[in-house]
Amino acid sequence: MIDKNLAIQTINLSKRFGGFSALKNLTIEIEPNTIYGFLGPNGSGKTTAIRLLTGLSAPSKGHSYIFGYNSFARDMAARRIIGYMPDVPAFFGFMNGLQYLTYCGELFGMDNATAKKKALELIEMTGLKEASLRKTSEYSRGMKQRLGMAAVLVGNPKVVFLDEPVSALDPIGRADILNIIDGLREHTTVFFSTHILSDVERVCDKVGIIDRGKLIVSRSVKSLKQENSKHGYEVKLMENPEGILPELRQRQWCQDASSLPNEDNTFTLTVYISEENTGRQDLLRIIVQHGYNLLSFNPTQVSLESIFIKLAGGK
Repeated sequence: MIDKNLAIQTINLSKRFGGFSALKNLTIEIEPNTIYGFLGPNGSGKTTAIRLLTGLSAPSKGHSYIFGYNSFARDMAARRIIGYMPDVPAFFGFMNGLQYLTYCGELFGMDNATAKKKALELIEMTGLKEASLRKTSEYSRGMKQRLGMAAVLVGNPKVVFLDEPVSALDPIGRADILNIIDGLREHTTVFFSTHILSDVERVCDKVGIIDRGKLIVSRSVKSLKQENSKHGYEVKLMENPEGILPELRQRQWCQDASSLPNEDNTFTLTVYISEENTGRQDLLRIIVQHGYNLLSFNPTQVSLESIFIKLAGGK
């Protein structure tokens, strides 16, 4: 059933190229004002999904909707409420950044003065002020990523699709663009593909993990971490704790115990436990009993990277 209140809705969305299935029965529902990270290895079907959602490619079967509009119906009403940036955006090389963004505004029906004002605002937002009067043919790939982000936002879209939006940026540029994406949720739904897990963890409300064309999971980042968490402790010690690992593993409350060296010549002991109070107290007692110098004792934190490897990497 089509739900016009959903920003993005897909039902068994699929794409085949000859005998190869690039996307298999993708079914997702994304609420308005959500930042949705579409995460997967290279070649997993992320770009194919975005091309289907934006109407740039026809599905082999299934359907996709943007606020109830059929993505592939070539309905101008639907086109007006979405913005799309490919992984390698292209521009008219004879135009400078300001001219190009002004031109984009005019395509959305703005008069020249309004379009230029909007262009200047977006140039400031994306950090392109110093390069705004240079021809886009002279832009680096990182500058083109920034200009592409600005162009996406010219028409004040309700839904934005970004394909690897920060892949060509240096750490400062990536942080700038992620801050912009983070601020869009007040009035826009963002669907962006990436293989950079830390970016998803930083700005996304929900995440979908895709592998070999098939959606493995679609959850809020918080619930995904809770579902895949294991309770335990990371203990930083001055000495190598390898000697106590057999003793720890014999305890009923110990699910797993391991040790790794750190760059500062200290060691991190990681212990997962099933019984909180008994396990914590007994672990501390064993450490003290063996004379180890304790530097820190903290609960373990499950990362999106470990979840991704567990769900997709091992297949």
